Amino acid sequence: MSRFPTHGSVELDVVDNILLVEGQGPWNLESVMESEKQMEPILKELSGSRWGALVVLHGDPIYVPDAAAFLSKVIQAQKALGRVATAMVVEQSNTPAFSKRHLAQVFDDAGENYRFFPDTKQAKWWLIQQIMKLSD
Repeated sequence: MSRFPTHGSVELDVVDNILLVEGQGPWNLESVMESEKQMEPILKELSGSRWGALVVLHGDPIYVPDAAAFLSKVIQAQKALGRVATAMVVEQSNTPAFSKRHLAQVFDDAGENYRFFPDTKQAKWWLIQQIMKLSD
């Protein structure tokens, strides 16, 4: 049983070999743990191939410290399941510059190949390039 109610929301989907994540922050540990459970069947679908995450964040895309640490570990574990890169769009968030600095720390801690983009079209193009580069 959680100590706190979940904070933040995440919607997940898969198109080809791209995990689509759309979220509204801020997030606490309970929210990140719930999202990880929701992701289990999606990871089974993606497992065995190279894949990437296209992440679009709104609101305050900030993770409390324990949630950020947990998310870094989740990303590290997903790398063993074929995750090769993350493309992020935070331009519609309340604080894009701060969000980029905060998220960069989370993804650096995970050892993830990531980049920020102004829109989903550019983000998806880059992500496809990263997946193809490692699939050769």
